[in-house]
Amino acid sequence: MDSVILSLSIVPYLLFLYLIWRIHKLEPNLLNRTTVTGFFAMLGFIFVTAGAGIIALKIMGAKTLGHVDWLHGLAEFGLTITNGLVALGLKKQLNEIELAEIDRDSTDEAVEAEATAPVLINQR
Repeated sequence: MDSVILSLSIVPYLLFLYLIWRIHKLEPNLLNRTTVTGFFAMLGFIFVTAGAGIIALKIMGAKTLGHVDWLHGLAEFGLTITNGLVALGLKKQLNEIELAEIDRDSTDEAVEAEATAPVLINQR
């Protein structure tokens, strides 16, 4: 029964992936592509962990995946990669926002400087 409930827990995650894919498709600047890739790579982590669990339990006869260090480490490495992709994409997004704010501020300052500059009339 627990395995059925755990298997069903993928449904909300698939809905989440669908929604961020749609958001990224409609508004590409809203979500960095690396972040979206990281969230989709999480599916790979899930499949690698499931496969490692089957190998550990059925083939190697371990009680859990955690009892086979090298397989557990492989699965955790997959999680590290996906988390790294998500974090890298979010960092890129923050950098883009900061650059946009700096550009906007410098443009606002240039407009203010033009507005307050004395007007010189060319007299002949």
